[in-house]
Amino acid sequence: MAKLRRLGRNVSQDLVLMNENKTICAIPLLLLVALLLSGCQAAHIPQSLAAEPQWVVFTYLDNGEMSARPLLEPWPMRNPSSETEVEMTVDAVQINVALRKGTAYVYQDDTLVWRGDRSWDVREMLMADLDNDGGQEVAFVLWKPFVLWPRFLYEDFHFESPFEEGSLRNHLFLYGWRDGEWRPLWCSSPMADPIREMAVDDVDADGDNELVVLEGSYDDNLDEPAYYVTLWRWNGWGFTLHWRSTPGRYHSLMLHDVTGDEVPDIVLQDGYQ
Repeated sequence: MAKLRRLGRNVSQDLVLMNENKTICAIPLLLLVALLLSGCQAAHIPQSLAAEPQWVVFTYLDNGEMSARPLLEPWPMRNPSSETEVEMTVDAVQINVALRKGTAYVYQDDTLVWRGDRSWDVREMLMADLDNDGGQEVAFVLWKPFVLWPRFLYEDFHFESPFEEGSLRNHLFLYGWRDGEWRPLWCSSPMADPIREMAVDDVDADGDNELVVLEGSYDDNLDEPAYYVTLWRWNGWGFTLHWRSTPGRYHSLMLHDVTGDEVPDIVLQDGYQ
């Protein structure tokens, strides 16, 4: 896994307590000493958790490492929207996929051919070749109630459920137009860490696309910034994690060539909004 090197940051001043469920809280020095004596572990994290927001660029280096540095100039903000639309043409068939207030719609020649499940709250979508098969897929980041399925595993074999039934959980679904119909291509189980934002491009110049994700927490509101930047690659049946950043308060994700090497960099804001 690639290592992260953060430049231009003082990472030694702030000490925080990190528990097993990744909840982060700042603590005074005396309380820190008491917690250490009681067996808790402290970790160094970036000072940005308590800093003003600043633009940061993560760049994939030839040796496989990720370097991070602050951007001195402000970067244009991406305008979040609950409504967007993408267009794709497959086998001479034009498909329009629209996201309107949490619901996804698919039109073929202005005729509605598919609508997302009414239980879904779709927060973001994009069109890209996520599985690197040469075709375009549409990725949906959505929330939906958790269902104990298959139920007999929980009722007959007494499997312990990771989530409470009916609680809202985050998913990544890939859909596409295949064999003359719109259908699911890959659908995740509930994400361990919910996706706040996502972007897709070839950020390491290897010829294949990577999925860049900002990971948040189920303990936070849906509009809270993320704690981690992560990079995933398609492995043939799902996505494999290849890199995770140090903790921060990340938002406003974009992929753009900042360094001028014709390879997209990861650009975002780090710090409380």
